Amino acid sequence: MSISVLLERTDDLLEKLYQQLPDPNPTLLFDSTELQAYSEQSPIWLESTSSAFIIEQMRESPSAWPGLIIESQASDENLLTHLRHILFIRFDTERKGVLRYSNPRTASYFFTVKNETTPCTWMGPINRMSWYGGTWYDLANNSLHWFSVENGNTRDWKKNDGLNSLHLDVLHEQALQRQQKEHFVYVWWHKQSDASLAEAAQFLDEGIADGFIEPQELNKYLSLRASYPNTQTPMIPKCGSGEDRLGLLQQYLSSNFEDKESLT
Repeated sequence: MSISVLLERTDDLLEKLYQQLPDPNPTLLFDSTELQAYSEQSPIWLESTSSAFIIEQMRESPSAWPGLIIESQASDENLLTHLRHILFIRFDTERKGVLRYSNPRTASYFFTVKNETTPCTWMGPINRMSWYGGTWYDLANNSLHWFSVENGNTRDWKKNDGLNSLHLDVLHEQALQRQQKEHFVYVWWHKQSDASLAEAAQFLDEGIADGFIEPQELNKYLSLRASYPNTQTPMIPKCGSGEDRLGLLQQYLSSNFEDKESLT
């Protein structure tokens, strides 16, 4: 069993590696893929001979060394082939994407999905994967922690030499959608102090249900709802532009609030 690390790329990662190790022998994950032109953004893989000291650093200061600790019985060549293969995903017959799974935040959503494709397809030859992280809500609640996901199906894994992207199943696609949604809520919530994170999440659900989809519209919707948290929102006509509909909502909320004020 060998232990290697896949480090998420930060601005000073290479500099730090060469400061800590005389010859880290870093491998860029994007090499030999269609992302090779973006090598400056590539996660960095360290083979087992170079990873032991870095793993100690990751254990002691996990936030300073974001990435994955990977235990596998596969050869370095086969492991790298797999790690590069799962970079590319398909959502349907046409949409393609890059899965930044080396980011502990993404890993906390993606590799914790409990269905048969997590070990068979996405972990493949990896026996165990560990990382320090959590969801956006974990970050907001200061509850980041260590994760460890095991795979008991490594013997059934077969090297895939094909170039076809992997299709996301429903649960993994939902996990990535949840990550995107919670990130949106977190960014808005982090910039203000009028609403709790739970309230912000509820407001976002209401805004989406009311037909607001564009990020700019949803940001304005959240700010409006946070300004009048105790006022029940009306049914907003689906016709008209988002700006017009937000204007109607603001008029209703402000007038309703003023009416309540006049009664006190």
